Amino acid sequence: MDVHLRLFSILREKLSPESKDQAVLRLDRGGSLQDLLDKFEISRKVVISMNGTHELDMSRRLQDSDRVKIFSSISGGQSVAIAKVHKKGERNG
Repeated sequence: MDVHLRLFSILREKLSPESKDQAVLRLDRGGSLQDLLDKFEISRKVVISMNGTHELDMSRRLQDSDRVKIFSSISGGQSVAIAKVHKKGERNG
């Protein structure tokens, strides 16, 4: 079966530069999303869209012509302070 795969963010490195971050994979029938992650050695937290729908079940079986998008999960981050800019002569408040 053929599965259309697109990788985003840091995960793009799992595919060759010529692939432009996407590939059509020929896989054995009955494979799961977890099998796909294992094939590309993706062990980090990810967000998966399967045929345009957010998919949480990694045991979900892949079907011929499925479209899978895998995004690196973003967590943490830092606070960004926003300064209020005043024109000369304006008061804070």
